[in-house]
Amino acid sequence: MKPFFIVLGFFLLPLAAHAAADLSISPTDIRFSSDVLVAGDQVRIYAKVYNVGDEDVSGYVSFYQGATLIDDSLVISLLADGSPEEVYIDFIVPEGSFNILALLRGMDPIDINSSNDSALTSTFTPVVDNDRDGIDNANDNCPDESNNAQLDTDADGQGDVCDPDDDNDGLSDEVEAELSTNSTQQDTDGDGVTDQDDAYPTDADQTVVEEEPEPVAQETAVPSSEAFQKIVEEVAKTIKESVPTTQEKPPEVSVDDQEIHLSPNAVFTYTQDDWNAFTFTVRTNRSEQVVSIWNFGDGVTSSKSDIQHVYNTSGAFPVTLTITDKSGKIISETTTVFVPFFHLKNPLILTSVISLLVLLLIGVASFVRLGKKQE
Repeated sequence: MKPFFIVLGFFLLPLAAHAAADLSISPTDIRFSSDVLVAGDQVRIYAKVYNVGDEDVSGYVSFYQGATLIDDSLVISLLADGSPEEVYIDFIVPEGSFNILALLRGMDPIDINSSNDSALTSTFTPVVDNDRDGIDNANDNCPDESNNAQLDTDADGQGDVCDPDDDNDGLSDEVEAELSTNSTQQDTDGDGVTDQDDAYPTDADQTVVEEEPEPVAQETAVPSSEAFQKIVEEVAKTIKESVPTTQEKPPEVSVDDQEIHLSPNAVFTYTQDDWNAFTFTVRTNRSEQVVSIWNFGDGVTSSKSDIQHVYNTSGAFPVTLTITDKSGKIISETTTVFVPFFHLKNPLILTSVISLLVLLLIGVASFVRLGKKQE
C-alpha cells in the first residue's frame, strides 16, 4: 500500500509546484493620457498589470516620481491566465525632467516572483509652456499670452500680442487706435513721414500744422498813461481853482457846511451829507471807455461815477478810486474819510446819553427821597 501513495505523490507534485500567484508589470505598460507633457498640466498615468501565474490574485500599484510617492491605484483582481487589468492615478507634470516607478503591492495571495513586480520608465522632459499655445517658453516670443502664429511685425523679438508698439514707430498701439492709424505700419498714409512725426498721419497731403498769421493790430489813437495822467492833473487843477480854500489841506467842517473835499490829486471829490453818509464824485473823464471802481473801505464797492455811501459804524475808512482807460492803463487814488463816534446821531452815543439821563434822574429821585426821610 505504501508504494501506491509514493507513486501518487510523484503524480501530484508537479501540480502543486505550478499552483502559484505571480503578477507582472513592465515599463512598456506605463503610459500617459497626453502625448505632450506640459509643465503644470494634470495628466493621468496608466499601467497595465498581467497575471502570469496560475492562481487568481488581487493587488494594487503604487506610483512614484523618483523616490516620492505620487499615489496608489485602486485594488484590482486578476484571474489566472486571464486578460490584463489597467489601473491609473492623476498626476501634475513637474517643470523638470522626471521618470515614473510603478510598484506592485498588496498581492493576495503573496506573489512568489518579485522580479517582475516593478517597472521604471525612461526619463521624460516636459514642455514649459505658460500660455498653453503649443510653443515652449524658450521659443515663444510671448510666453505668457497665447500666440501660436508667433507674429512679430517689427522683428524686435516680442510678439504682436504682447508688444505695446507693433510697428516700432514710437506710438503705442493704444494711441494709434485713438488716431485711427495702422499699428503695423510706421507710415499709415504713405507720405514718407512716420506716424509719430506726422501731424496728419492719415492724410497723405498734409504732414505739418500750418501756423496762422497773427492779425495785424490796427493803430488807434489811445492816449498813453502819461497823457492820461496829464488829463487828470488838468482836471484836478481846474477843480482846485474853482473851490475856495484858505489852507493847503481842506479843513474838516461840520456836516451842515457841506464843504467839498478833494482827493490828494483831485481825481475825485466828496461831501459829508450826514454823520455817517458821504457823496463821492469822479472828476476825471467819464466816457464809456473809462471804467471807475470805488472801494469804500468797509467791504462795499461801486462802479457809479456819482454815489452816496452810508457807513454803518464810526471810524477811519480808506476810500480808493481805481480808473482804467480804454488802453488798459490804470491809475488809483486813495483818501481817508472819518465817521465820528461822538455824534448825537450815532445810535451808540444817543443810547449812552439817554442811559446817563435815566441814571441821573434815578439818582436825583433817590437823593430827594433820602432827604425827606431825614426830615
